[in-house]
Amino acid sequence: MNRRTELLPGVFLTCVQSEKFKTGCLSVSLLRPLRREEAAANALLPAVLLRGCEGCPDMREISAFLDGYYGASVGSLVRKKGEVQTTGFYAAFLEDRYALDGEPILAPMVDFVCRLLLRPVTEDGAFVSAFVDGEKQNLINTMEARINNKRSYVVSQLLRTMCKDEAYGLPRLGDVEEVEPITAQSLYDHYRHILEHSRMEIFYHGSCDADTVADLLKAGLSDLPRGEADAFSTVIVDKAETVQTKREALDVTQGKLAMGFRLGCTADDVERYPAALMMNAVFGSGVTSKLFMNVREKMSLCYYASSTIEKFKGVMVVSSGIEFDKFEVARDEILHQLELTRQGEITEEELEGARIALLSSLKTGMDSPGRLDDYALGQAILGQDGTMADLAKSLETVTAEQVAEAARRVTLDTVYFIEGVAK
Repeated sequence: MNRRTELLPGVFLTCVQSEKFKTGCLSVSLLRPLRREEAAANALLPAVLLRGCEGCPDMREISAFLDGYYGASVGSLVRKKGEVQTTGFYAAFLEDRYALDGEPILAPMVDFVCRLLLRPVTEDGAFVSAFVDGEKQNLINTMEARINNKRSYVVSQLLRTMCKDEAYGLPRLGDVEEVEPITAQSLYDHYRHILEHSRMEIFYHGSCDADTVADLLKAGLSDLPRGEADAFSTVIVDKAETVQTKREALDVTQGKLAMGFRLGCTADDVERYPAALMMNAVFGSGVTSKLFMNVREKMSLCYYASSTIEKFKGVMVVSSGIEFDKFEVARDEILHQLELTRQGEITEEELEGARIALLSSLKTGMDSPGRLDDYALGQAILGQDGTMADLAKSLETVTAEQVAEAARRVTLDTVYFIEGVAK
């Protein structure tokens, strides 16, 4: 059962009390508007904070502390939900009831996470320069490596092109050119600002009761500065008016085709969103989908083909690997399969296969603290309180006509194709 409370002004705690697992988890996320001028700094910040804090001034001491609590772990967590960027930590640790001799674990872990957030190691009124420089290089290396995974790279390039005038076109971690000018002082100044002016969402999953968790967090966050939170929102484009096509030549042996659609619906539309989810599953997200069964298996037009939706932005992306000379025929066949969905040519196998796949995924998600955390954060951003179980119940009654209606709202916006370099 989920319980959400406001601990401090603009600081919210969602507790999911459960005794399913031997480990508990705690996440802390600062919610920021996705902006070019701060996206990279927000991505860099948790990595720098994890280099040292009061009581654990370096990574060796942090590692020793975590080892002392049965191998607990803490990592950075940077997410992109529509045009909202979140930055913070995720901690996993043994439940108190499994510790030897009744040793408390939750309380010191909450205290540790709060120290990471509020009491970092500093020098001369700023972050430690060596920490910042090291993590900047790590972040730049991660950014520069994005091109190595062509399957995700083409989707990133598609979204940059499709949403070039929208914040959503920015990558989750920002870009290299925004990382390079960051200094220990500028990052510290930014940290102090967002600490005071960001909404904070905290998630706990474990067997401890919500009141106890709330009391521990209130104590740990007692020094948290609070001011007016910076507003955030996501611009929704319901319909594409024109279609743009862009090609990029790279040294690849397989073409990468990505197609971006405006979904005409977001998760904020509680009534229509379940049908949009089902439509995506029928069209392209599973092994019984039209793209998999027809474009990939029967017609052998591609090595892979699948569709995904971003529920906060209302965007659907089809990603496919094809031969260079199959660009037009693969593109047209993908659109043909969408048209069949629009016309309601949906078999019982496709509809029920989609339903089973979605319900199975949600059931698995309800057994995963990490996915529960991610879902709860999304619901908080949307201002909703529905659970995965509520969504599963909604999916059980979606009809083929509702799926077709959802498909009729979808419009093609952008096509992006990575082709080989002429030799």
